[in-house]
Amino acid sequence: MCGAYLRVTQDELRELIEEPERYWAYAEKAVGTERAVDIDKAWHALWFLAKRAGFEVDFVLGGTLLGEADSDGPPRYFTADEVRTISAEMARAGFDRLSEGVGLSELEAEGIYPSIWDEPDALDYVRGYHDELVTFFAEATKAGEPVVTIIT
Repeated sequence: MCGAYLRVTQDELRELIEEPERYWAYAEKAVGTERAVDIDKAWHALWFLAKRAGFEVDFVLGGTLLGEADSDGPPRYFTADEVRTISAEMARAGFDRLSEGVGLSELEAEGIYPSIWDEPDALDYVRGYHDELVTFFAEATKAGEPVVTIIT
């Protein structure tokens, strides 16, 4: 299972709310651009760390559903205001603070996906995706744009 994020305009979000199945067309067009970011399998560790840190908005598994739950997703969205909150929390926390005191054995014991916690540099894998998300949410905030996310 992998996580992905997509910046959309307000108009695109309205279209997606009316026709959630269009998500895949929007996502496909955005691949390889600054409008999309893939966080691979780091989503679960990021969710765990943010939950542990008490983030106000669950930027991994939260948001408002677009359509109904199915095997791929479902996509969920964050309003521009929620994106601003997420961006501020991510910037304020920073990865060092977010992961402070977390041992690899704790991630293993919690069953955090993927099962890489026996590798000494496993948190570096998560840090890289965290840093990408910090930039992604900051850019979405600057543009005043909502964000759509999915785990497939």
